[in-house]
Amino acid sequence: MSYADRRKQIIWTSPSGKKFTLETDGKIKYSRKRKGEVKNNPTRSFGKKNNRSSYKTVNMSDDTFQDMGVSGRDFSLKIYFLGDNHDIEADAFEAAYCEYGKSKLQLSYGNIMTVQALDIDFEQDNVERTSVTEVNISFHQCGSNIYPIAKASKSSSLKKNISQIQTALSENFADTVYSLEDKQAFADRWSQNLDKLSQKLTNIQSSEFMSILWDIKSQNILNNPLVMSTQLGMLLKKGFLTYKSASDVINSISDLITDFLPNTSVSKSEYTSDDLYLKSTIIAGCEVISNSNFETRKDAIEAVENIQDINDQYVEQTQEIEQIINEKLEDTIISEVDTTEIVNETIASVVEKSDDLKIEKTITLNDNSNPLMIAFEYYPDMFKSDPDAAIEYVNKTNNFTGDDFFFLEKGRKIVIYV
Repeated sequence: MSYADRRKQIIWTSPSGKKFTLETDGKIKYSRKRKGEVKNNPTRSFGKKNNRSSYKTVNMSDDTFQDMGVSGRDFSLKIYFLGDNHDIEADAFEAAYCEYGKSKLQLSYGNIMTVQALDIDFEQDNVERTSVTEVNISFHQCGSNIYPIAKASKSSSLKKNISQIQTALSENFADTVYSLEDKQAFADRWSQNLDKLSQKLTNIQSSEFMSILWDIKSQNILNNPLVMSTQLGMLLKKGFLTYKSASDVINSISDLITDFLPNTSVSKSEYTSDDLYLKSTIIAGCEVISNSNFETRKDAIEAVENIQDINDQYVEQTQEIEQIINEKLEDTIISEVDTTEIVNETIASVVEKSDDLKIEKTITLNDNSNPLMIAFEYYPDMFKSDPDAAIEYVNKTNNFTGDDFFFLEKGRKIVIYV
């Protein structure tokens, strides 16, 4: 069967079941990333009783596909509505696109996919093309499960598992510290890492954060590794909670991970300290990200993709280091904690909640306008209760400056959230 014979109509089905046959420009763009570490490492395992002979981490969240070890695709399409009713048809499509929940997409090839609508960009030309509405849309491919019967299940499960994994991390860390041969090298590394953390988070002046930090600094890690490792997780969480946005949290996590990742010449004693700081940073970051407020579905998807990339970087580099260390049987490293499990659950939790988030819509002004008129037209409920807040929201989300506050010329593209 030739490609032409296999070709199908492009059909999108909204969460409520409305079907739209899409006329496209013939181009379909998508991107995807490989997720998880797929190298074989016969020396690395998780858990003291774990007898697996190789190590393979593949993301298993509903955002990813275990058999391929890759993320869901990010699609972008340009579609057209034609004819005398093009504007009415485009409005009907927009209303369906903004519905709650996940939808279905059939492209001109392959099987039907479950997708999450992310953003939409409208353009109409009332002079040159009076019978055409051009729309740019984007989707993120999700797992086949439609969320969920119990909406709180993934979030509550994540919270419980984070608590358990933090306890396991501290207990495993304490056991390892007591068994180290070169305890002084470990203690020196612990102090160096704590100094790095203090410098990276020097702008945080929260009283809770400072109290925990000074308490950790006043203790000896060789005497109390269980309590101090628990405090480290609390410190990182308190620090991340002071940031205003999820993107700021992600940037801070990435920055810390870069600082804590050791080189391949590290000793087991030094690595024991480094790995605790790395794991604690990822776990605390996941907890804060999972409870963050996102403006749009696109923001939520970007956040979990970033946290996945950070974890992949950690897994890949530390696996290399552990393989070198574990070549000496007396220095074998066995970890009780796998951060990938928590990262997967964080992804599932955030993707689940993204159904409730807004879609970013880009429109082209057909007439001269201003922020007041835009706020009145596109945010009527907000404008009715607090006109100033509605106008400020328009200004903030579009980064208006100078004359933009008073006049917006016809043809100007603006962003609204629906």
